[in-house]
Amino acid sequence: MIGNQTKGRGFRGLLNYLQSQEGAKLIGGNMGGRNPRALAVEFKISRQLNYEADRVVYHASLSLPENERLDDATWNEIAHRYLEEMGFDSNQYVVYRHSNTQHDHIHICASRIRLDNGKIVHDSWDYKRSESIIRQLERDYGLQQTHSSHEKLTRNPSIGQQRRLEREQREYTNGDRSTPQERPVKQQLQELIDRATTDSPTMPQLIERLQIESVKIRHGRTRNGKSKGISYSWKGQQFSGTNLGAAYTWPGLQKHKGVNYQPKRDDPQITALLLNPAKPTRIEPQTLVNKSPETHKPTHSPDFRSGAENIQLERIQIVAPILTDILKLSQKTRFVGNQHTIYLENQQLVLVNNSSRKELMRAEYIESTSKWEPVEPSYLTPELVQHFQTFIPVIESGLRAAEQEKKAASQNRYPRLRR
Repeated sequence: MIGNQTKGRGFRGLLNYLQSQEGAKLIGGNMGGRNPRALAVEFKISRQLNYEADRVVYHASLSLPENERLDDATWNEIAHRYLEEMGFDSNQYVVYRHSNTQHDHIHICASRIRLDNGKIVHDSWDYKRSESIIRQLERDYGLQQTHSSHEKLTRNPSIGQQRRLEREQREYTNGDRSTPQERPVKQQLQELIDRATTDSPTMPQLIERLQIESVKIRHGRTRNGKSKGISYSWKGQQFSGTNLGAAYTWPGLQKHKGVNYQPKRDDPQITALLLNPAKPTRIEPQTLVNKSPETHKPTHSPDFRSGAENIQLERIQIVAPILTDILKLSQKTRFVGNQHTIYLENQQLVLVNNSSRKELMRAEYIESTSKWEPVEPSYLTPELVQHFQTFIPVIESGLRAAEQEKKAASQNRYPRLRR
């Protein structure tokens, strides 16, 4: 179960939102009102006990995984226990149940002003306490265990972001919005980092890849020269590694994303990249390879390639001929090595990583240009290019030997006639 909580100033605005969602249902609480207007008036009872308090509105949401559902009575029990454990044992509150997403969830609107003494509910360490309470509720009700925020590798959108996404999706569905809702920049950045780390790059390689995509990187060090974190800036928004999730911190990138970092080897290059960042490239709306719906063959658009795509194209020109010679030498259309598998599929050359099963390259030879062109985005690293280049002498020797055997076999089959 995932919990979120915020504090605000106006009861009526929150109540209007909770009531307005499709399928919204008021399922519990300790108040008599049955609509936002009546409930807002009723909340004034506690408000009058402490006019000096500022953010008196408490909003919490509790959400289950997709495969779990509870009845109204159980949700009411959970909401009541959650509030009591959070210190709301003498406070006004109502519980709404929503069915507008795939996750069964409730919203709690409560007054932070206690009815017994007019004081504000203590909120010290409330996020940590909330997670501890939710973990206990999961155990008590036999619910699926969810990682706490410090254990999760990726941070979820806030309640405000969720509201905006729901509103924009509703507007798009109703025809009031011409484009579908845009995902939060945080989520887009997380996915960008995910793509940049699929092949377990070194830390300098990751930083360079992100800089090429216009992501600004900041990396701090302690007086002893040890790393003290990483932060990202993209599309006008800044995020610390912790803000994105445990997997996006300096140690998390190494532990969870497989980024290879060796201080003696990498620190000079990292310092150089931070002082002189790799030049960002403007990504055009046209992709590297557009597939024509009529011919289902790739149409290549070199004028619209980004810098990163051009780098991959150069690496394909080096690697593809080597892979072709390996297949030629093995006399097969599929070759399985210790680390990689190479095969031909519909006249396309494919390279796959055996351990991750990730497709690293899919390219097609274009007769008109005598060049290899990518059919899908490729993930060839400098280390991978060097890895295959080490095979060139062996391959050339093998091909020469095969050619000699072929000539010898031909001579034995068709001996010269003696005069």
